Amino acid sequence: GDETTALAAGTGKVTFRMPYAFTLTAVRASLTTAQASGSIFTVDINEGGASILSTKLTLDNTEKTSTTAATAPVMSDTALADDAEITIDIDQIGDGSAVGLKVYLIGRHA
Repeated sequence: GDETTALAAGTGKVTFRMPYAFTLTAVRASLTTAQASGSIFTVDINEGGASILSTKLTLDNTEKTSTTAATAPVMSDTALADDAEITIDIDQIGDGSAVGLKVYLIGRHA
């Protein structure tokens, strides 16, 4: 999405390819505008169509970052292959006011 349009749930919101083999050590997400209420904003990250998270990324209501979420994400796949297709899904939204999602893959060259 952009910085002003409200986000909606759905699969394959963003697709990109890994530029090299990557060892994932952490994931996080942020919003430009946090949602005020409703279901917890939930994001999934997929490699080749399969989730790399056993516990999804969440952003608590009124918070702009996943780093302060009540439930931390858990990675089930930390070895991202060179040229792997990565897709970002928005699994759940709340009141529909969240804007400007960014997802961060943190790690090192494998």
